[in-house]
Amino acid sequence: MMEWRLAEQIRSYRLEKGMTQEKLAEAVGVTVGAVSKWESGASVPELPALVELACLFGTSVDALIGYQAQDYALPVSLRRLRALRDARSFAEGEQEARRLLRNYPNSFEAVYYAANFYNCFGLVKSDSERLRRSIELYERSLTLIAQNTDEEIGEMSIRRSIADTRILLGEREEGVRELKRCNDSGVHDLIIGATLALTEQKDEAKRYLFRALLSLGADLVRLVFGYANAAVGREEMEQVLELLDSTTAFTVRLAQPGQISFLTKLETSLCAVSAHLYAVLGRKAEAEASLRRAWEAASRFDAAPNYSVTSLRFYCGDPLPAAFDDFGETAMQGVEKLLDENPDSAELLRPLWEEWKHEKAWRPAP
Repeated sequence: MMEWRLAEQIRSYRLEKGMTQEKLAEAVGVTVGAVSKWESGASVPELPALVELACLFGTSVDALIGYQAQDYALPVSLRRLRALRDARSFAEGEQEARRLLRNYPNSFEAVYYAANFYNCFGLVKSDSERLRRSIELYERSLTLIAQNTDEEIGEMSIRRSIADTRILLGEREEGVRELKRCNDSGVHDLIIGATLALTEQKDEAKRYLFRALLSLGADLVRLVFGYANAAVGREEMEQVLELLDSTTAFTVRLAQPGQISFLTKLETSLCAVSAHLYAVLGRKAEAEASLRRAWEAASRFDAAPNYSVTSLRFYCGDPLPAAFDDFGETAMQGVEKLLDENPDSAELLRPLWEEWKHEKAWRPAP
């Protein structure tokens, strides 16, 4: 069985190119009436016109006519290829990949997963020929990406695979250039920095690595808070507490010794969450110690708030924006908000907090 969607495909591709029916007719060498009939379904282009249209629109004839075969052999073949890849049966898998590409040369799935197979093959066997074959297929898959329906696969992830493979082949400059083309929101800062660190471009490497460090720290904190909110039962809470302890230590060590920074406010929030979990578990001594540490950190930060990144280790002089958070306008207010939102631990923690609030707050040395 097959479905044809030629009329709507011609219209869709034409509009995507920003062309009028007149412009398309002129480009293909037909009348405007012919284009109008194609788009209404009253007639279909001859084969030479179909080929010319596909070239003009930058797609395949299969994609242009909207050919979708109800072909159950393709998913079976894809599953077989992935199974052979995972089993590291590369010789047999290569035969399957070749058969797949021969039978489905214009299928995004076939080309993409064949590229993935060759990439794994080359990586495991340190085979540069297979790695280069994977780059060819990844680049081919980009021309077919309009067919892709998998939300977990996109142009950025494919370009990342191409770049990683070039770097693996020793083509660092080309790999970094590819990564910079799709480094939206700094998603590739880490690999760019790590790759540049292997070259003479040490200063540029440090700039990328520092931005990656900031991103890593932020993601780690989000991860810990996510687990803290999702934890159910004593065992999970105790595991989260271990993660909180490690994250707090990382946060403290990331700051320059003796320097107040936004990490001090972050330390406040981490310790306050630890206090909450300890209180829920009935471990009163640890809950009190964690809350006291939160109070001390909050007191230090609120006395000399600093949201810049200049007081962090590895800062390399780049003008970066100040940090922002939703913990609270002040560190103290952040802890109080957390206590208000968690009545199951506030019974133990609130009286302690109210008592300490009247103590003399920490002040920086003159």
